[in-house]
Amino acid sequence: MHRTWAIIGGGNGGQAMAGHLALLGERVRLFDVFSDTVDAIGRQGGIKVTGAVNGFGPLEFATTDMGQAMEGADVVMIVLPSIYHEEVGKKCIEHLRDGQIVFLHPEASCGALAFKKLLAEAGNTADVTIGAANTLLYSTRILTPGTVDIFGVKHSLYMAALPASRGTRLEETIGSVFPNFVLCPNVLYTSISNNNAMMHPAPTLLNVARIEAGQDYLYYTEGITPSIGAFVERMDEERIALGGAYGFVMKTLRKSYLDMYNSGDMSDSDSLSALCKKVVAYREIKAQKTLRTRYIFEDVPYSLVALQSLAKVAGVSTPCIDAVVQLAHGMLRGELDEGRTCEALGIAGMTRAGLLRYVS
Repeated sequence: MHRTWAIIGGGNGGQAMAGHLALLGERVRLFDVFSDTVDAIGRQGGIKVTGAVNGFGPLEFATTDMGQAMEGADVVMIVLPSIYHEEVGKKCIEHLRDGQIVFLHPEASCGALAFKKLLAEAGNTADVTIGAANTLLYSTRILTPGTVDIFGVKHSLYMAALPASRGTRLEETIGSVFPNFVLCPNVLYTSISNNNAMMHPAPTLLNVARIEAGQDYLYYTEGITPSIGAFVERMDEERIALGGAYGFVMKTLRKSYLDMYNSGDMSDSDSLSALCKKVVAYREIKAQKTLRTRYIFEDVPYSLVALQSLAKVAGVSTPCIDAVVQLAHGMLRGELDEGRTCEALGIAGMTRAGLLRYVS
């Protein structure tokens, strides 16, 4: 059974997902705010995909009209940096209809909770299922508008529904096309399974001298040095403890890398730094030229701050995560969003048990 997918976002991930879905025979349309992107895709009638996925994926259309993109769509997949989720969410809410799935791919951390709060504030009573993924399916970059290179496709990643009782709907839709998406208990699990929160802010900040000296280096293979990797693993221990407080047995970051990217020469005994050097999909990814990047502007307020919020509700200590948030605000004073605080997520004053009931 083929469904109609509205991909919201024409960046790296959005074009990769739209092109891949179309190659799989799904009906796909794409929304983006940039007319140049929409026009380029429209002229060629779809998206050319190269790399780990190859071919030309024909789209129904590309548009800058949100309502047109969402009309009649079974799945509305938001494939955008989380820094834009609130802005785009407010625009798409008025077009939501009963029975649709809104899938945040990825949600960063607590994106589904934030979207549910937007729905309530807008007074929208449409019977929709909110879904969320813990990370982007692809490692990918746009070559030109309408042509995207997919370096790698993750073997396994998590998705969950809000409420969790709607999980079967995600399995029937998302999972039937992409078995890579594995249903997990709830959106707290996807939020805590956000590897970008571990892998982006700390290595970027700890490589600040390289970045501001204008040095070119490969983000993963050269930037995740043994000491930086060790610090990230300490952050990951805090993340694992946070999951445990909500009753989850979480995969370590290293185990997740093995499951997602194992190319045969990766080992359980490898350090995080060593694993990063073996991930084929990461070998060509260059580091940023500035701290003013989504690795900080997105992943601190919309990932690490969200994890701090979940930790506050659960009473879990996160000193290394806290240090990275403080370092980011110290280096970029006044430039970062407040992010996904308990108040912003609508969970202020909740107990751990109350939050678990809320997402279930």
